[in-house]
Amino acid sequence: MSAPKGKSAPLHRENKLSPSRTVSRKITDTSVQTTSIREKFNGWRLGISIDSQDIFKVLIIAALMVLFTILQTTLFARFRPFGAVPDLMLPFVIATAAIEKEKWGAVTALIAAYVIDAAGGTTVTLLPLLYVPAALAVGLLTTHRLRDSFSVAAVYTVITSVLRGAITFAIVMLTVHKISAEDALYDRVLPEIAANIVIAAFPQIVTRLCLRPFHKTRAERTGKV
Repeated sequence: MSAPKGKSAPLHRENKLSPSRTVSRKITDTSVQTTSIREKFNGWRLGISIDSQDIFKVLIIAALMVLFTILQTTLFARFRPFGAVPDLMLPFVIATAAIEKEKWGAVTALIAAYVIDAAGGTTVTLLPLLYVPAALAVGLLTTHRLRDSFSVAAVYTVITSVLRGAITFAIVMLTVHKISAEDALYDRVLPEIAANIVIAAFPQIVTRLCLRPFHKTRAERTGKV
């Protein structure tokens, strides 16, 4: 028995609409796949998001790095406190890590170590072995253990200055011939440690003043409560 003629037309129209529904389904599936790929890409960035504020922060850090490199290789190379050239990059790195935490601090430390070595013409590069672990340690301690304060910064300064002296001692013993360990200690290492401790406040204060505004709320920046 054949179906009534009145019911065949809707079935025919439904068959005509099926290709468009298939195309729409394909477009939907493609958009879902694109969204999934975008989410995976965002996950690969390890939680580091870049916006206009981060770009401006990078420019500030780069400008500070250039400033301290110029001062260390020109002004303080001529006027040496305690007869030694102080390391301005180390307190700069420590202050950056204390404010911006370990990720920013470690990247800044690695770049700063190679920049100051290249500016000074050092053939033996050991500073990354100090700068990067120090930045990571300071960033992690500031985040999880110790509050960022003047006394804590002073402790960081003394410890890193002594470690910097150990790096200098190793470099002197590797590169300078016919020098005793005693002469290297009293003529190079101890004066450098003293100079670093005394001058460290300058790059730390400048760095903190330049980076603190990035951590203020909108109300604090505009002065509105």
